[in-house]
Amino acid sequence: MPFDFRRFDIYRKVPKDLTQPTYTGAIISICCCLFILFLFLSELTGFITTEVPTFGAGDSAWASWRPLMQS
Repeated sequence: MPFDFRRFDIYRKVPKDLTQPTYTGAIISICCCLFILFLFLSELTGFITTEVPTFGAGDSAWASWRPLMQS
């Protein structure tokens, strides 16, 4: 029993009352699903990964804020 690749076709051509899967539609559907999975995983990775900023005692950015806080 050979594997029917056309059953992955999400966007089927509709002639009258039946749907007809195509190889091109199956390839487009698989590519879209993989792209959606890639986008989801990259956003999830960006959400989970946290960066904790560390400021040193001699940080020049802190020194520039000091006069603003005193006035």
